[in-house]
Amino acid sequence: MPPRADGSPRPRQGGKPLASNWKNCAGVSVKVDGLPPKVTSENLLQWFSNYGTITFCNITEATGKTQTSASAVVNFEPVPSTAFWEAGSVVVQHSDTAKYPEGLRLRLCAESRRERWFKSRIDPDVHYPTKITARLSSLGLGSMIGPAAINIRKSVTSSNGTNDFSLELDVLAKRLIIYFPLAVKQDDGHYHTKQLKLLAELSQLQTAVYITEKGQEAFILPFPIPPQYFWKFDELERAAFASRRTNWRAQDSWKRATDIMEDDTSSLNFPVSANPVSFRPAFLDVGRWTAFRVVVNATNGPGKLAIQHLKLALEDLNTTLQVCDQFLVGNSTTTMWDYLDHHSVEGEQHALASLLPSNTPFVHLDFGVRYQLEVCITRRVLNEHTVSLEFLEKLAALHPLDAKHRLEFLVDQEEVVHNPMDIFAKRTVASYRPATRIPHYCVLARKATITPTSLLLSSPAVETSNRVLRYFNQSQDRFLRVQFVDEAESGRMTMNSHNKEEIWKKLLRTLYEGIQIGDRRYEFLAFGSSQLRQSGAYFFCPTDHVSCEDIRQWMGQVSHIRIVAKYAARLGQCFSTTREMKGVPIPDVRPIPDIERNGYCFTDGVGMISGFMARMIVEELTLEVYNDPSAFQFRMGGCKGVLVVWPQAKRSEVYIRQSQEKFKADAKSLEIIKCAKYTSATLNRQTITILESLGVPKKAFMDILEKQISLYEEAAKDNRVAIGMLKKCVDENQSTLVLAELLQAGFKTNDCQEPFVVNLLNLWRSWSLKLLKEKARIAIEQSAFVLGCVDEAGTLRGHSNATEGTSDKDINKLPQIFLQVSDSKVYNTTKVIEGICVVGRNPSLHPGDIRVVEAVDIPELRHLKDVVVFPSTGDRPVPNMLSGGDLDGDDFFVIWEPTLIPEKWNHPAMNYTSPPPQQLDRDVNVDDLRDFFVNYMKNDVLPLIATSHLALADRFGPGSPVCRRLAELHSKAVDYPKTGEPAEFNHAMHNPQDWPHFMEKRQRYTSQHALGLIYDRVIKQSIEFRPDWENAFDKRILNRFQLDTAMLKSARQIKGQYDAAVRRVLSHHNLDNEFELYTSWAMSKPAVGSDYKRQEELGREFDAIKDRFRALCFEAAGGRDEDKIDRFVAAMYKITEQEIAIALFEHRRGATNEASSITPARKLETKSMPLISFPWIFPWVMIQVASDGKCDPKRSILAAAHRFMPVPTLPIVHDASVDAFGLIDSQATLPKSALNDGADEKVVVTSEEEREEGELPQGMEAMSLFEDFDN
Repeated sequence: MPPRADGSPRPRQGGKPLASNWKNCAGVSVKVDGLPPKVTSENLLQWFSNYGTITFCNITEATGKTQTSASAVVNFEPVPSTAFWEAGSVVVQHSDTAKYPEGLRLRLCAESRRERWFKSRIDPDVHYPTKITARLSSLGLGSMIGPAAINIRKSVTSSNGTNDFSLELDVLAKRLIIYFPLAVKQDDGHYHTKQLKLLAELSQLQTAVYITEKGQEAFILPFPIPPQYFWKFDELERAAFASRRTNWRAQDSWKRATDIMEDDTSSLNFPVSANPVSFRPAFLDVGRWTAFRVVVNATNGPGKLAIQHLKLALEDLNTTLQVCDQFLVGNSTTTMWDYLDHHSVEGEQHALASLLPSNTPFVHLDFGVRYQLEVCITRRVLNEHTVSLEFLEKLAALHPLDAKHRLEFLVDQEEVVHNPMDIFAKRTVASYRPATRIPHYCVLARKATITPTSLLLSSPAVETSNRVLRYFNQSQDRFLRVQFVDEAESGRMTMNSHNKEEIWKKLLRTLYEGIQIGDRRYEFLAFGSSQLRQSGAYFFCPTDHVSCEDIRQWMGQVSHIRIVAKYAARLGQCFSTTREMKGVPIPDVRPIPDIERNGYCFTDGVGMISGFMARMIVEELTLEVYNDPSAFQFRMGGCKGVLVVWPQAKRSEVYIRQSQEKFKADAKSLEIIKCAKYTSATLNRQTITILESLGVPKKAFMDILEKQISLYEEAAKDNRVAIGMLKKCVDENQSTLVLAELLQAGFKTNDCQEPFVVNLLNLWRSWSLKLLKEKARIAIEQSAFVLGCVDEAGTLRGHSNATEGTSDKDINKLPQIFLQVSDSKVYNTTKVIEGICVVGRNPSLHPGDIRVVEAVDIPELRHLKDVVVFPSTGDRPVPNMLSGGDLDGDDFFVIWEPTLIPEKWNHPAMNYTSPPPQQLDRDVNVDDLRDFFVNYMKNDVLPLIATSHLALADRFGPGSPVCRRLAELHSKAVDYPKTGEPAEFNHAMHNPQDWPHFMEKRQRYTSQHALGLIYDRVIKQSIEFRPDWENAFDKRILNRFQLDTAMLKSARQIKGQYDAAVRRVLSHHNLDNEFELYTSWAMSKPAVGSDYKRQEELGREFDAIKDRFRALCFEAAGGRDEDKIDRFVAAMYKITEQEIAIALFEHRRGATNEASSITPARKLETKSMPLISFPWIFPWVMIQVASDGKCDPKRSILAAAHRFMPVPTLPIVHDASVDAFGLIDSQATLPKSALNDGADEKVVVTSEEEREEGELPQGMEAMSLFEDFDN
């Protein structure tokens, strides 16, 4: 092993018994034997802390066979000052003095702790330890106010050079840790010193500066986001935790810090604000002081060596190290907040009121401008120290819309601006004009992100609205969508633990005290179920006429509900993202009963709608659907669920069941969430594990995988292969069908490699392989992923309890389904699936969650397509057996691939019953909602359960007792938002000791199951996607028309607005490029929520962008006529090609700035390149233009999806009998099977010819409205 850089010998890397040179070791591991029962980590810490710094201890209980007493391992780092273990034993004081009057004797032996060394990539002759520690002389915290200038707001110094003031760089973990002391005021007014730790990820440190001045050696470390801060536990807090544990780590001595104030409790009673001096001055503003100046104590050899190692390690870890001898270090305390007018707070005066001169000028900004300025500050585009009074006065003098646009431009560029006055001088800023018109179903939504240390505001973005925002549209700018995430918006705040208490206080403070922006205080309003799962909620700033309580009262009549979780869920229905049917008549709502049997509801969440109403919905929404949908997920007043097209429903009739009706509400309109459409199903880690346990051989999965990987390789070269795959394996937003038609239209041939289409194809391959690698997501050709509904006619055979657990494989005893799917190759054609299938729902954790069924053709059901129809007969609803599913909007996968049909057909389904929820003895109030929100975030262990189940199912099988228990806990955790009863995850029992290698965790073993083999096959596949802009644009479109200057100018203006809108969405969702947004094939993981939900959200948001800019283009083109829009789309393509040509020229030679000087060459990366997706919001027009009008619309799915048919009309009847939520007290017409009393009856549905207007068909009867709404 090479010697140290200074020539001294390196410490041993043993793990062997200690020799005489043990003091040179990095650490010591002491094994302790002879421990009595019930010893805890706290005992070990008490007994051995006097010898040195303990970094880890773990107790192993006695087995009772070969081991009669407990033992433990205690790690010290650095090594203790004395070799106390050499005596072989030690006597410690035990609390049980009666049993151990002379103390407890413990046996000891020690081993050296391995110290690992890193070979420098910068200087291969130098090695340094993987943990570099340097003593500090001083630490300055502040912010960068220029490329070579830092403003220090807080300085910490130390004269003793002890361990409590040091810097540690962990090379392997790529983390930087700084320990420093801080004096904090106690309740008695005296100060005492507490220990702080900041932890930063080195991946975020792009540049560091090394400075030598006045004999000091310092580093400037400018981080773009706040690091994590921790307080050190005092002895009592540590003891309380360790006394309950048999293991303990050094990090267990630290608890997360949020707001660091001079007085520990001074921030709890004030709203969260971007202004640190809104109420009381911050003692240490950790959210914004993210640049650090660390002076290393280099007065001795170890200090100088540490500096040498730090410099090498930073560069080895891809941080650019600049050496600078002229770096400005300031300490100004003046900020822009000193000049902005401030709000009054009851009982408080502004903190600076007594400090500022009476003649200090205050600047008033329009709220929209003030909000956007605070966006710039919280996003670190502008620095509060560089925003001067002159800037604010000049900003206030502009028209508010102009000022707001200039600030939005800065945020959209995502670049730090050190000289704010530039926004008044640069033409690019002054000319920025984003599109202000938005679709009628959208709103400009403001968003705030709360992290443990910061408030981050976002520029208003266009989003699909919900019922509340539509009704209170005059106050839309007073709504604020709030999300709680960890630092860097990198993920949700993790589950509750002993060191997160400050985080939960920050959440409670936000929910109770609100968020202050300018002169507005936003108060907590409510949250929906999906928002709760994504750690989000809605806030509202009250007006003189509308309060938060007014809005909650308007949402619906829920006061009778005394279960907090259910109360919250009912209110949350109003926040579902929906499209209101304004051009559709108020539905003629007719109540029908649920089909119930054996304590189960077979129609849970599903109703019926007429074909006429369905067609009106499609035209009203201008849905890009390739077949008329058979079902819609909806909201209407207090009703929710799915409405399925049924022949018995006529004209404007809608049939609602009691299971769909949750409460009464004033809203009457029909609102649509999504419509039924065909998507291919994919396997994932859970389904593969379950199917393998049911007897599907590993070879079946591997054969499909091998074929798929081979086809991905061929698809890059052969269009026919690519088109075949894209049409067979259709994604959730059907983007694969769009790409398939673009390839068919000749946008990728030997003569034409159109850059946008080629990038889409390359992204599709990378995205698909990424999902294969990370989730084992294998696309299945013979499959469907569709909405579920029920057989209203009762013609399908249901499930029989008698078959459960039997080895019988009689197809005549299987439950039946009906499935008719669209043929993605030919427009308006379908196929009915027949034969044995497997059906399930994600996630599937129990062996009984995936069922074998028989798909049959029933003529009476052929009007239903792209939905799976479940039987309404039998002993138990099939959807209920599929991971506890229902029919209020759940998607189900159906697979008829023969090799994936399992050997075991009748594994018993899980019988999980939710625990009875706790009811209050009073009405629910808003404080209950606030507390439930925080408790949910603290106790949501759903991800932990799913991760542990995956590992343990690989080791022991999904049918093992531990996995069955985890499946039950998973169901309980899924129901938590509705029941309020959390699942209790036992780390000791349910946390795996080791992990299968495909999960890529540290303690791993090699899995021999299907998931391990799949991982080994795909791990070497390259999944990186790099956009390519160097291919030539398609000459067929460029040369098709002679385009005038006015049209090109108009197209260029709209493209500028389009690009701004797209870049804003890319930033909000942390997407790398426009191709991911266009297709919803995101290569990054969402900060919170699932990939599936994110894909839905991306599709919805890009649909809004397309609608918004298509409307502008139609207007600019002079109409929708083919000859007009074809020419305008060609102009859109032409100006896009011109922008790319200029960018490529600047890449090769460099750009010319406003002073006519050549600047550094433009980089070929997404951030610096123009967007090229603009003309492709009209893909069917691009095909038409490229084919010179020879494309046959009848053979084009894209053209069919954009047909402009007249909307069918029906007189709208306004009936005074419509009640508060749109139900009409009229006679109902419904199938007889919907009224049966549990017997399995096959009913023949009467045809239209048999029905006279106003009559009830054969077998129908009238019924009254529901009265019980507490569902």
